[in-house]
Amino acid sequence: MASDGSTVARIPAAGAMGQERTKMRKVLTRFDIVFFTIAAFISLDTIAVTAAYGAGQTFFWLIVILIVWLVPYGMIVAELGSTFPVEGGPYVWPRMAFGRLAGALTSVFYWMSNPVWMGGTLAAAVVTTINTFFLKKPMGTLPSIVVGILVVWAIVGLSLIELKWGKWTGIIGTIVRLLMLAIFLTLVVAFLISHGKPAGTVTLSSVKPSVTGFLAVIGLLQFLFVGFELSNGAAEEMKHAQRDVPVMIVRSGIVACLITGSLILGVLLVIPLKDIGNVSGFAAAYFAVASLLHGAAQTGLNYLIGVLVVLTVISAGGVWLQGAVRVQAVAGLDGAGPMWLGRFSKRTGTPVIMNVVSAIIGSIFVALVFLLTSGSLASFFTVMVTLVISLTALMYFFMLPSVIPLRRKYPNRRRPFRVPGGTVGLWVCVILSETIIVLTAITLVWPGLLDRMLGMSYDIESTWGVSRGFFEIVTLGTLAFFILTGVVFWLIGKRNLTRGVVRDSDLLEIDGEAARATDGAMSATMTGPSLLEET
Repeated sequence: MASDGSTVARIPAAGAMGQERTKMRKVLTRFDIVFFTIAAFISLDTIAVTAAYGAGQTFFWLIVILIVWLVPYGMIVAELGSTFPVEGGPYVWPRMAFGRLAGALTSVFYWMSNPVWMGGTLAAAVVTTINTFFLKKPMGTLPSIVVGILVVWAIVGLSLIELKWGKWTGIIGTIVRLLMLAIFLTLVVAFLISHGKPAGTVTLSSVKPSVTGFLAVIGLLQFLFVGFELSNGAAEEMKHAQRDVPVMIVRSGIVACLITGSLILGVLLVIPLKDIGNVSGFAAAYFAVASLLHGAAQTGLNYLIGVLVVLTVISAGGVWLQGAVRVQAVAGLDGAGPMWLGRFSKRTGTPVIMNVVSAIIGSIFVALVFLLTSGSLASFFTVMVTLVISLTALMYFFMLPSVIPLRRKYPNRRRPFRVPGGTVGLWVCVILSETIIVLTAITLVWPGLLDRMLGMSYDIESTWGVSRGFFEIVTLGTLAFFILTGVVFWLIGKRNLTRGVVRDSDLLEIDGEAARATDGAMSATMTGPSLLEET
């Protein structure tokens, strides 16, 4: 085994997991994972819809979600990611805490929500950008499907390449976001100085919170701040995972908050609340402030912003898929899914089969939903954004609470970061984060349920623009399919364990001495009996 840190230091390859681990390379630095996570947080596809449905209250509830979701969630992941830096972390933690069935369900939701997202809101965002910034008119259904499929395969292409090059998806993606933010905010400030704040935009009175506003926007806001754990999908490809994960969470969280908050505020300040569209709100805000420019200057800037938006969307999908496919691949190798999904390429060190399957699923979703909505981009986006957000929330259902049993099961495990406040602080963080997860799932899987329970009226057609029947067939049908897939994967993995194709102890068999040599923060072996016990 190479001693320069370019490959993961392991005991001699044994079992499926050990064989695949020999193909991984340690290439991710702290700088890489900070930029990786920032790119994961900010995708632009839900910035406008969040402002649209939350209206003036969006900014108030944004502050609330940072306190009750982002901070507890970040601290939990900081403890899990630095204490158990195992490849496929988002699967590994619930698997160790609650067993393989919980791990299988988590990995399926974590992975499959990404192809749905790619083929749904990301594809819609790119189509909208092309229509708005380049064509100046809507393209037809067939061209939209073609563009959407190209978006899916472009994202998969970024995930297929070797990680030492693929990590530039996050680096370049973050630079693109900062450049776009700088241009947009400069224009917003210049516009407000020149024209003043337009009538009907956000005011102090419109910021006043309400239960209705909270239920309308809570899930959307939660979705804007997910991704801290994503880089732990490639934990064994980090150079210093235990040292870098907590620092990454602080740095990326601060930057993501500033960028997201600034973009939402910019939209609210220049577009009347009643005119903010769910899929084109950011574009409308940009064109409003870009009216300060004229002629070639505006045309050239329009094209530049259009390109930056497309790059932002594709890079977001790229970094998410890079992490997600590794999570499901490890689940397969550990006996919580089909083992063939866990094959890594010797040449690139990436799970090729997982990426190809993701591309196929994403392409199917592009064609299916566009055809079901008769080419209506607004209806397409409405269904897909609610579906993706609810599925994304549910992937945390077992993941975040796993920190409690893991602290009890492995009390002597070195924790470079611990959620502060002892047991009480830990439980407060888990309760807050799990409450947000459940509220997000309920408000988006069955919108209006909580409103009616609280005695408030709710009309799904006026809110989302589609019928209740169509909405629930898509959302509940997909949710049922995900759960069924998770159970089937678990049963397949269980059979592989029984047959001896997968070894029960493979997941956590890491050579302690070699691990210490490549990760200065590691001070305890991960091969002790306590880490190999069946969960």
